[in-house]
Amino acid sequence: MNTASALYRWNILLLLASCQAIAYIDRVNVAVVGPYLITDYGYTAAEVGVLLSIFNWAFTLSLLAAGPLADRIRPRRSFPIGVGSWSLATALCSLTSAFTPLLGFRALVGVGESLMIPSGSRVIRDTFDPRHRALAVGTFFAGNKIGLTLGIPLASVVLVRWGWEWVFYTTGSLGFLWMAWWLAVYRAPPADVAPRVSPTDGHARIRWATLLKYRTTWGVMLGQAGYLYIYYVFATWLPGYLVLQRGMSTLTTGVVGMLPFLIGTLCVLLGGWASDRLIAAGRGVTAVRKAFAVGGLLGATVFTIAGAYMPDTFLAVTLLTCSVASVSFSTSAVNSMPIDVAPPHVVSSLVSLQNFGGNVGGSFAPLVTSLLISSAGDFTVPLLVAAGVALVFGCGSYGLLVGSLDRELGSVPSGSAGAPV
Repeated sequence: MNTASALYRWNILLLLASCQAIAYIDRVNVAVVGPYLITDYGYTAAEVGVLLSIFNWAFTLSLLAAGPLADRIRPRRSFPIGVGSWSLATALCSLTSAFTPLLGFRALVGVGESLMIPSGSRVIRDTFDPRHRALAVGTFFAGNKIGLTLGIPLASVVLVRWGWEWVFYTTGSLGFLWMAWWLAVYRAPPADVAPRVSPTDGHARIRWATLLKYRTTWGVMLGQAGYLYIYYVFATWLPGYLVLQRGMSTLTTGVVGMLPFLIGTLCVLLGGWASDRLIAAGRGVTAVRKAFAVGGLLGATVFTIAGAYMPDTFLAVTLLTCSVASVSFSTSAVNSMPIDVAPPHVVSSLVSLQNFGGNVGGSFAPLVTSLLISSAGDFTVPLLVAAGVALVFGCGSYGLLVGSLDRELGSVPSGSAGAPV
């Protein structure tokens, strides 16, 4: 039983949310500086595109090593190492306008950020019991929406007042402030190690590679691909949809395009709170997590299809906002699943596999959407494809492939043959 005080748990929640917010602020700063690299330093649009993309490539590939590393050295060290390395790499971007060094620094930002989700998930596993875990997960992931909301205006103000170099100085310094807070507050659990297991214990056989033998592992990986695909379609193409499909002005698009993600932030927290209440009331973890995951993604599917065919602009935007809200409502459930089911010593590894699968799937969303827009001439087909991916991969995998979440992987009920699930 966790005996941490309420004040300590609140500090952990704030640390988790602020870490994600800082990470996403550091992700979007190049999007603000990019036009100045083109106009003042002779960059091509393609070169800026590579600077934007290298982060995602480095982040996704590094996830495969980040989880096992976090399991091995524990969040007490892995979390500040990750935040410190990506913050330093962000600050170093201010030192040069040359393409190759900037490319390397942006790749290092991705490598550093890959430790964030595995480390944060392990902290949640150690600090919060299952009755309070979904709200903690929701708070953690609500931070990325806050970062998206604050990052562009913050970088824009700094750019206008002090120049592009100070964008990287300023955003990079945020991580070092977070590290001081973390070191002052975080208390590692006793011994900061996983429980000892005997050679005959099923848990002892579970390592990073053997996680892939479990159906549930593939369920959370493929399910996350469906979840992130539809989310990335909205995160990358919603402004374009509002301008190109609905004829909104740039100013109006900025306001309208922000609202779905603000509402989504509230829905992330609401979904976490509601699922915690149900589990505390005695509902099974498996039933609650699957209901919120499948229900949220199914709602997003229905709302997206309806919005794709809706001729009225107000109703179409309302329906797509409901889709973002519904996806967000599932966030706590889908990201709690690996924390619920993984033995303590491989929590970060399973989380990293889930997010690797999700980011591989999600990385295709902007490209596939752009190709479909070019071939179809509007957003109807891309939105239908996003809905289909959410339904097949998201609902299908989380609903059918993911097994029991009421017992850890490797736990063998009496009378069971002990086959992977």
